[in-house]
Amino acid sequence: MSNRAWRTFAAALVLLAHLGAQADAPCGGIEQAREARRTVSTPGEKPVTSGVTLPDVLPVALRTERVHIAYTVDVSACAATPAAAIWVFRVGAPYRISADGRPLALLSANVMGAQDEGGEPVYNGRIPALFALPPGTREVAVELQTLPYIPSGLVRLEAGPTHLLLPLHTQTIRSVVGYADVASGVVLVLGLVSFLLWLPRRADLNLLWLALTCGLWGARGIIYYDNIVQGPALLFEQLNAVNALLAAAMMAAATLHLISPSRRRHTRAVALVTLAALACFPLAELAGRGAPLARAAAQAAGTGLICWMGLQIWQRRSSLAARQFAGLMACLLALMAALALDLLVVAGVRPPTSNSYVFWGFVVVLVGFTLISGEYVVLTLNRAERTNDELELRVAAKSGELEHSYARLRESEQESARAQERGRLLRDMHDGLGAQLMTALRGVERGALSPQELARSLQDGLDELRLLMDSADMGYLPGALAAWRNRWDARLAAAGVTLNWRVDESLDQVQLSAEKALQVMRILQEAATNIVKHSQARQMTLDARVVAGDGAQQLCIAITDDGVGLPAEAVRAGARGLKNMHYRANEIGARLLIEKAASGTGTEVRLRLPLA
Repeated sequence: MSNRAWRTFAAALVLLAHLGAQADAPCGGIEQAREARRTVSTPGEKPVTSGVTLPDVLPVALRTERVHIAYTVDVSACAATPAAAIWVFRVGAPYRISADGRPLALLSANVMGAQDEGGEPVYNGRIPALFALPPGTREVAVELQTLPYIPSGLVRLEAGPTHLLLPLHTQTIRSVVGYADVASGVVLVLGLVSFLLWLPRRADLNLLWLALTCGLWGARGIIYYDNIVQGPALLFEQLNAVNALLAAAMMAAATLHLISPSRRRHTRAVALVTLAALACFPLAELAGRGAPLARAAAQAAGTGLICWMGLQIWQRRSSLAARQFAGLMACLLALMAALALDLLVVAGVRPPTSNSYVFWGFVVVLVGFTLISGEYVVLTLNRAERTNDELELRVAAKSGELEHSYARLRESEQESARAQERGRLLRDMHDGLGAQLMTALRGVERGALSPQELARSLQDGLDELRLLMDSADMGYLPGALAAWRNRWDARLAAAGVTLNWRVDESLDQVQLSAEKALQVMRILQEAATNIVKHSQARQMTLDARVVAGDGAQQLCIAITDDGVGLPAEAVRAGARGLKNMHYRANEIGARLLIEKAASGTGTEVRLRLPLA
């Protein structure tokens, strides 16, 4: 062999030795995975494995809850690195990550407790995660646990030494998550403040809806900016859409109550749209398919409510203060811009590595709306304080006048009461006693009255006079009935009529006005007079009690006799005695019944008077 051949052979051996040394040497930098093997499993079909380029854009047919997607990524370049790590920037769905069938350990102290509890954790694909890569690992498996929230599966994955990936991971976490925990805490505090402001002002429903929105969005920031997925993966993803929809609906309700509290039909429209979108989720769960459509319906409804909210603010700009209108519109435009950017990612127009802004858009809106609502409350309280000061000054100025006016008013009321009492007595004397005396006088002048008839007429006048004299203190009904019995006992006995007295104890609490008590006594007197004159009765029974009827307590007084009953001429239209009795009953709002007694003989007069 020539020298030239020996030199060529030696060079080849050196090159092969160098290449072998490089193959076994650890990776010296960060290696970004460009390709992966994707395995798609569908129930009832054979799994299909194919090579894909990252980020992996998924067709619509694979974005469903019935499809299971897993990726295998080659990391053999770092197999010999003693302290290697793998950095997952983003995955389109909650995922599990493992190597050689064993889950990788997340390099984050806040989830060590969750990993120590056992079981393979599910990670949030929105949040970058750094995992320790065991030495000798050549392949890493990433399994999606449910349908993706963006049209991509595995987006970006890098492997390399831990000390190189850790600064990159820290910087990315700062840009992606940032101060989400702090913002969530601020939003929750704003929600608590809004709720406390609403408690003494229950009519300001915008504060209540704002408090509920802050609570909902603050909880979302805490839950969805964590690495670990709590609960089923599908429920975790669907609740994210539900949370955003409810936040938009509650914000719309808060805005409506702030700018137009009387438009209840608009609030009902918001509720109907929200309920219709929410109904898609249980329907999809029952059907076992349709989860992407339910999520799309929630996103469309939430977006529509936010745009409609902006339209309502614009239409009512003339009724709002300039700074309020500018603040509301600025906050809402910021939210709409953030929402548009995120929807472009969901639609696949923007790259899947783009940051999410809708959380921060809602935070801006909630902070702005809380400040505007707080300003409204403060201005209202200031106006109330100024009004109270003015009222106190006016009250102080008028207090002396009012005291003097009260004294004059009491004197006037007493004089008015005396005048009314005098007028009532004069009226009753004219209509009752005066009419009876005039009738007796005309009868005597014409010689038309016998001594007996004249005596009866004078007795009726005397009874009327006694009633008028007793009417001043006749409000206590048992006392008025006792006075009536005292006068009529002797007259009934002289006519051969025995009086049966039945007054229930329920009358002890009955108080009637002088006018009502007088009319009741007149009706009883007329009934007793008819018994003495016409009935030929031997027994007369008076029963008085308080009964329930027509939804109120009623005074019921019944006078029953065992006489010959009511003659036909006594019930004809225009009969004087019965007509007077009915007239007096109507004057006091009572109901009077005159009918044949239940025993078959005699007459029963029943008076029912509602009690206040």
